[in-house]
Amino acid sequence: MILKTPEKNTHQYGKVEGTGYQSPEVWSKVTGKAVYGIDLAMPGMLHGKILRSPHPHARIKKVDTTAAKALPGVRAVLTGAELENRPFGIAVEDELPLAVDSVRYIGDEVAAVAAVDLRTAERAIKAIKVEYEELPAVYDPSEALQVGAPQLHDNFPGNVAWQREMERGSSDAVFAGADLVVEENFTIPAINATYLEPIACVAVDDPYTGITLHTALQSPDAVRNIVAKALNYPLSKVNINGPVMGGGFGGRVYGNLKVYILSALLAINSGSPVKIQLTREEEFTAGRPMIAAAIKMKMAVKSDGTILGREADIITDNGAYSGQAPWVSKTLSERNDSVYRIPSIKTRVRLAYTNKIPTGQYRAYGNQAANFAAESLIDMAAKKLGLDPLEMRLKNCVREGDITVHGLKIGKCGLSECLQAAAREIGWDHKKTGRGYGLSVAIHANGSLVFDKKFRGASALARLELDGRVTLFSGEQDYGQGTHAAFAQIAARALDVNPSQVTVESKETKTAPFSTGALAMRQTTVGGKAIQLAAEDLREKIFKAAAELAGEPVTMGNGVLYSITGQNLELAEIAYHYHNTTSGLSLTGEGKFVPEESDYDESGYGNISVAYSYAAHAVEVEVDKTTGALTINRLVAAHDSGRIVNHLTSRGQVYGGVAQGIGMSCFEGYLFDEGRVANASLVDYKIPTALDLPEIKPLFIEVEDPAGPYGSKGLGEIVMVPVLGAVANAAADAAGVWITDLPLTAEKIYQAMAGWECEI
Repeated sequence: MILKTPEKNTHQYGKVEGTGYQSPEVWSKVTGKAVYGIDLAMPGMLHGKILRSPHPHARIKKVDTTAAKALPGVRAVLTGAELENRPFGIAVEDELPLAVDSVRYIGDEVAAVAAVDLRTAERAIKAIKVEYEELPAVYDPSEALQVGAPQLHDNFPGNVAWQREMERGSSDAVFAGADLVVEENFTIPAINATYLEPIACVAVDDPYTGITLHTALQSPDAVRNIVAKALNYPLSKVNINGPVMGGGFGGRVYGNLKVYILSALLAINSGSPVKIQLTREEEFTAGRPMIAAAIKMKMAVKSDGTILGREADIITDNGAYSGQAPWVSKTLSERNDSVYRIPSIKTRVRLAYTNKIPTGQYRAYGNQAANFAAESLIDMAAKKLGLDPLEMRLKNCVREGDITVHGLKIGKCGLSECLQAAAREIGWDHKKTGRGYGLSVAIHANGSLVFDKKFRGASALARLELDGRVTLFSGEQDYGQGTHAAFAQIAARALDVNPSQVTVESKETKTAPFSTGALAMRQTTVGGKAIQLAAEDLREKIFKAAAELAGEPVTMGNGVLYSITGQNLELAEIAYHYHNTTSGLSLTGEGKFVPEESDYDESGYGNISVAYSYAAHAVEVEVDKTTGALTINRLVAAHDSGRIVNHLTSRGQVYGGVAQGIGMSCFEGYLFDEGRVANASLVDYKIPTALDLPEIKPLFIEVEDPAGPYGSKGLGEIVMVPVLGAVANAAADAAGVWITDLPLTAEKIYQAMAGWECEI
């Protein structure tokens, strides 16, 4: 079959916004030419497999690898007793590459092998004999925090992995003087990111260059640092080279560190490249799902709907090891507090170790879980006070110039406009009989200034090639969300060229500038600003070189330079001139975006980002009163993400984020049986299909923000955040009763309408 050549991208030179520009990488994907991590194969490559614990908690008494080592084709067998056992971790160093004394969840890594083919590796794993002594286990995070519960880690007494208590304002006085107090308990299960491509890594050990890991990551530099420490290697001897990424959604910010470390150790021990590829079942049983949470929340309001204060007691489920869970718990416990003008906040959050799968994060760092609880309380209060939920939100939502209860400085802000636009589009003032309607709002940061106070920004390089094209070097990763297309457009505007002339290089840590990673919605705002500055720097150098070549001042338009006497100078001509007169150097621009230092203090008060994005979603649903079945008819997603760089990719972000939000609202969630994942497949772990999705209407309220490149801000993560609260409120409006335990299944809705105690 001969594919039709894609039409040439149309672009108005010097304009960044409003286009449908498609990166050439898109076509490599849709034609099947893109090489993903799962496709990688190298000469002499071995296949690695990991032996995992069958017990939730047990002491390792003996590991016998004799039979495995004797199998023909087995090239390396590793156990924890043979390794240096250097602890590693993301927020907390509480893991070892392989278990030594004990295992703490079903799936814990006990041994690893490398063999000439996958079948031999699987046989070798089965040949390893492990003698265990089972220990008492604890699965419920509330029970894990009780006195006398089985302890997972000696240096974390009481199974407390992380905790925080915080109060701003006078909570007791606020609640004592309130006209109304609403209070409820909410639960959110662990959620899997379910990216299409399972984690895969090929490790290559070279005595000269060191270890290279070929694996797709959202934050390769951060993972490189952890791997180097775990291996006791110099940082310069560890390199990560990223193939095309088959989805991330936050699950590949750090991915699965054990896979990277063990593939490297097997490569070192065998002397050959080693590939470890997780199965889908392993993704569910040993991956890093978003933490489960139990939230007890209450809110104090005046009779006119003014919010006076909020209190929350939150317990999050860490699983056996910490990963990113402390950071996720922090964001979950506070980010939603800043979407409204709330003068008083009191919060306690505790992260508990349990004998279950270790956890991580998923698109928005837990902000969506808090949204479900907080936005449900808004509607509960409005109903009791006889107020319009829309008007109550408009009365309380933050606006430009506000400083929130946690010290966030609200700059350009279109939140109220988003609310009004979403409500208008859904028909809030003209509701249909027999339908339920719900609203929800959200705020999310554009990069964190407190993630590492010594490194808050981003850098980039822009190089003019000898053929007149431009290459951008950035550490910011594109995993399908359109970052590199946006970067090409940003540079194209600065250089007054077509974005099709711009290529972005970011895949290899040894050549790309350092990046904190594709997280916290920082790429467009922070990474894109560095791209803009690099391109502007290159533009000035091009003008200078062109003026030298022409012997007179020049100007530029539509990718061509003109001298004052009318000479035309092509970019390639200028590049060659500079190349020849400097003995081979290239014209290169440098960009570094260093945000102002944060005033964030030890109590957690202060501004955490250069800018904030805002969203308001409105939903229309129907509930079948005989079965409890919930049908979402329409969802309107209104977003203030500044000036939209690319409407095509931005709409795609909205559709994808809404789909994932509906999945979390109505379908998804881990099920456990004595610590074992009971739904470890895409047959049993339900995610929405195209048939389950409603009509989705994206609306962009383009309030330009000077912090970002040409007024742009981030969009990706925040899209998922308001979905949960909006769907829950619409379902409650239709059913006449609130469901406070996700997902919103037909069984739960039916039982709640019938007045039964919900057990599902």
